[in-house]
Amino acid sequence: MLDAQNPPIRWLFGNRRQRRLARRYWLHDSAIGLLNSALHSGMRFLPTDWCSGFGALASKLSPHRFPASDARARHLWKTLRPEAASDVDAAVTRIWRNAGRTMAEYSVLGRLFAEGRVETEGMEYLEAERAAGRPILIAALHLGNWEVIGVTGTALGFPGAGFFELQENRFDRRIADKVRRRYGADLLPPSRTAARQALRILAEKKLCFVVHVDEIFEGRVSAPAFGRPRKLEGNITHIARLARMTDANILPVYVLRAGDAARFKLVVEPPIQTVRSENRDADVAANVAAIERTIEPIIKAHLDQWFYALDFEFEAPAT
Repeated sequence: MLDAQNPPIRWLFGNRRQRRLARRYWLHDSAIGLLNSALHSGMRFLPTDWCSGFGALASKLSPHRFPASDARARHLWKTLRPEAASDVDAAVTRIWRNAGRTMAEYSVLGRLFAEGRVETEGMEYLEAERAAGRPILIAALHLGNWEVIGVTGTALGFPGAGFFELQENRFDRRIADKVRRRYGADLLPPSRTAARQALRILAEKKLCFVVHVDEIFEGRVSAPAFGRPRKLEGNITHIARLARMTDANILPVYVLRAGDAARFKLVVEPPIQTVRSENRDADVAANVAAIERTIEPIIKAHLDQWFYALDFEFEAPAT
């Protein structure tokens, strides 16, 4: 059976649906992907500040290219930060600039820690987990430049593995995979065996296992809920199950951008207090709620650095 995600080139001459899929894959994605690949390769030769600054400068076009994303970010800011509603224009500009810088910084990711651009807070919590002989399970957030987590962890003796999200554009996917593997990340693509592989990695206790709990799952930002009905799906549920199955604590980890620059602070929070009983489903639901209670105020406080502010949608009330 032919895969609509990888349409054969002959579909350019097929029916209407086939032509649409093939045009996106062979023409649109190829043009955008080749441009991004060329930019990524070229920017690797720039000084770090110039590279990051280019991303910030390019972000000026983003609200015009992605008006729906811009509108979502504005609505989220006004809803969650009503006391600062008058700051919405500046806040959304900061969101776009952070996103632009983060994308550009893929070209220089390996330099960020080496150049002394990352400070850390709370590393003692990781040390305590290791000293206790427990597997290290990290609930990561898409704040600041989240890729700094892997670079910094590796540099400080806490290399990681984790699930990763497939980019729609195959060229962008190759860039991200190559950069992450360059600093030693062990990546698990979405598959039926990913959970089994995760359990093996946690059991071996050689790598930290990183799960980004605020990812997009089936077209919806799965966490935090921010008042929406909570659904037991996506990475936030996966990490709750992994914790229960391995007796691991869950440590929230995130990165904040220090000002409008390529400088960062990696923060490790204390372990989340989870429950373990004989009722598996009740434990998972309770622990998902505990994760939510921890990450919601963190993301709300740094909403102008949250990448998924551009994708978050409140659900319409049932009629």
